[in-house]
Amino acid sequence: MNGMPQSPWGKQDGKQFKKPEQPTNSGGNGGGNKNQDPKKPSFDFENFLKKLEDFFRKFLSKKNQNSGGNSEVPPKSLIGLGILGVILLWLITGIYKVDTDENAAVLYFGKFYSIATPGLNYHIPYPFGEVVKKSVTIVNTEEFGFSSNLKKSDKRNFDAESLMLTGDENIVDIEFQIQWQISDIKNFVLNIAEPNQAIRKAAESAMREIIARTPIANALSDGKEKIGQETKDLLQQNLDAYGSGVRIVLVQLRRVDPPAQVIDAFRDVQTAKADKEKEINQAQSYANDIIPRARGAASQVFEQAEAFRQEVIANAEGEAGRFLSVYNQYAKAKQVTKKRIYLETMEKIYRDMDKIFIDKGAAKAGVMPFYPLNELQQTRKPN
Repeated sequence: MNGMPQSPWGKQDGKQFKKPEQPTNSGGNGGGNKNQDPKKPSFDFENFLKKLEDFFRKFLSKKNQNSGGNSEVPPKSLIGLGILGVILLWLITGIYKVDTDENAAVLYFGKFYSIATPGLNYHIPYPFGEVVKKSVTIVNTEEFGFSSNLKKSDKRNFDAESLMLTGDENIVDIEFQIQWQISDIKNFVLNIAEPNQAIRKAAESAMREIIARTPIANALSDGKEKIGQETKDLLQQNLDAYGSGVRIVLVQLRRVDPPAQVIDAFRDVQTAKADKEKEINQAQSYANDIIPRARGAASQVFEQAEAFRQEVIANAEGEAGRFLSVYNQYAKAKQVTKKRIYLETMEKIYRDMDKIFIDKGAAKAGVMPFYPLNELQQTRKPN
């Protein structure tokens, strides 16, 4: 030995063998394969632990041989082992688990590297790497103008959130809520610093813009569903423009009322408007009933007058025609025409008069019988 520690590799011809170089592994995780996709890190943790264990065994075996079989480890070796242990523990902290309802964004030096899917994953620990895990299935809810679980520490100004100006310059008190999910964890983590506050501000701004286009009558009656849908569309457009990685699930109006200070007066006004509309409808109904009847009566009178006019005209034309006909006959035979006219006139006169005939022979005897022809004719009529 000559007082010199023997090399674990032995000697040959007085010359010490050199430790053979370990072959470089060109594949796997330790080889640094250039064709590996940098966005999909694959770390073989079991292979890493096995290599680390082999390294410690060779290291301790070499130290025992150099110390002549002495099992005591020098203090410097203990420091090295401690440092290696700390490094090992530091590397182990890079193991993390992603639940089934989560996605994780892996960042190195604050720059996005990849998205981790559910299961066990590994990343280079802090301060080089960082993992941000968020649930992508949970539906988050933001409430405006009210709080379903109000805490004493919550100092929100509900009036500032709920009081809005309508399109016809009236004030309404609105309570509404929105529901949202994470659609892109990369944009959600990198593009917005305070997601809840950003979403709340964007939702309130979108609601105020839609209410500013809507008359108060529509907001208080059947326009709530339309307002909610338009607000949802506008809010989604704004969040997409921010690159927020958020999907709006629902925008729902919970309550729409006038301000509490004037709600009684507003109800009185609405009641007066309702009474006004009622009176107008009743008057319109009466008008719809009486006007057609008056028009019908007027049309009937007009038709009767028109018929009478036509009758008078026809009679006059007939009389005129008959007169001309008689005149033409009179011009041709005056005596015959006169006699005919006389007979027709007498016939017309006696036709409607009671006629009595007296027998001259019977009058000499002191009896004066008479025969009313009209009654005699009635007795002769068949029953």
